[in-house]
Amino acid sequence: MIDSSTGMKPGERYAVQSLEHTRSFPGFFLDGKYYLGPELMTAVGWLEGQQFLYDQLDSTGKPVFADRVAGNIEDLTLTLIDGARLKLSKVRFNAQADLPSSEVVGRSEVERVDTKGALYNKLVVITGASSGIGRAAAHAFASEGARLVLGARDEAALADVVKECAARGASALAVCTDVTHSEQMRDLADQAATFGDGRIDIWINNAGVGAVGKFEETPLEAHEQVLQTDLIGYLRGAYVAWPYFKAQKRGTLINTLSLGSWVAQPYAAAYSASKYGLRGLSEALRGELIGYPDIHVCDIYPAVMDTPGFRDAGNFTGHALKPPPPLYDPHLVAQAMVACALRPKPSTTVGSTATIARLAHYWVPGFPFLLGWLTRLGLERSPRSESSSGNLFTPPSGNRRVEGGWRVTGHRPSVLMAAGAALLLGGCLYMRHRQKGSMND
Repeated sequence: MIDSSTGMKPGERYAVQSLEHTRSFPGFFLDGKYYLGPELMTAVGWLEGQQFLYDQLDSTGKPVFADRVAGNIEDLTLTLIDGARLKLSKVRFNAQADLPSSEVVGRSEVERVDTKGALYNKLVVITGASSGIGRAAAHAFASEGARLVLGARDEAALADVVKECAARGASALAVCTDVTHSEQMRDLADQAATFGDGRIDIWINNAGVGAVGKFEETPLEAHEQVLQTDLIGYLRGAYVAWPYFKAQKRGTLINTLSLGSWVAQPYAAAYSASKYGLRGLSEALRGELIGYPDIHVCDIYPAVMDTPGFRDAGNFTGHALKPPPPLYDPHLVAQAMVACALRPKPSTTVGSTATIARLAHYWVPGFPFLLGWLTRLGLERSPRSESSSGNLFTPPSGNRRVEGGWRVTGHRPSVLMAAGAALLLGGCLYMRHRQKGSMND
């Protein structure tokens, strides 16, 4: 039951009517719960009487609001704990079944809220938009009113994402794109510029694949495909977007890196090489921007996210793959991307374990040895599995989604993070002891 004093009625959707707070509250209320998006139906908040509990984490893995208490709702007004008062507006929503079947769906087909959004009409290109972080980013930018051009290999999945963006009131265009092909990337940029009336405001390099296995037992073509996608694919994206940025004298390039950009991951050599290489690519591009103060290169360093990536990866280990905890919500990365689009900055980490990994890079030069031991131990304890190239050369089959479904309900990220930090500290002390012992031999 919904407390009648909130002003909300059963079966109706309500969104926060405030440009300033759109980024903090991009979803809607429905029947006493708060959702990030119509198609996800993943509740991240709920009402207890008039009290609004918001179960989201910030980029450091901490709750956005202490004890999850965001504020109170009365007469369609959300009063935050800091005293800010935000009006709620009813959202008129048409079911997806009623949406046009064309790839481009405009704002006129689906009425959302009256607000235009902080990135209204900005042209945003996202590669790897069919699932995981890319799909979450499409939702986040759609909620800010951006116009979206979505690239990925899975045409059917892209069509679904276009509809999901339309449900948020955004115009979107799907362009089937393989980032390992230069001509397809040029075509993606050309179609984006046409869709954006000659402009490209934000380009997000996000497409990624992985191959896990002993270096010599992983096929060479698998290593090469990872580099072609995760490194050269990003270079291609920057290359086709750069002329538009230079001509406009403004633009933002956002690259999805990882904690693997600081700590090499044993048994994923090509992936590690690509992520280290991306740091160099970004730094080199920034060095060429003298005289272009409004062109920005932003690197996002996520911790391990709950996406389908581990399930889709090429697996040559002989064992089933499972991501190590703690796992974070991929929507946090999407929110970080929106933040960079609004206020660009060179480097953003998402999730405290990414920060810890970055520190380990400086504190313990031999840290990859510890990671190698932990990875090998984890694989040996995992069930046997047939080798597979995964999504390296073809899109994965099955329903595509944002989350990978790895997170266990009831496991608090803060507890897992503390356990991970303790393990890291113990590993650091062990590695330092080994290094000192070697010096004394």
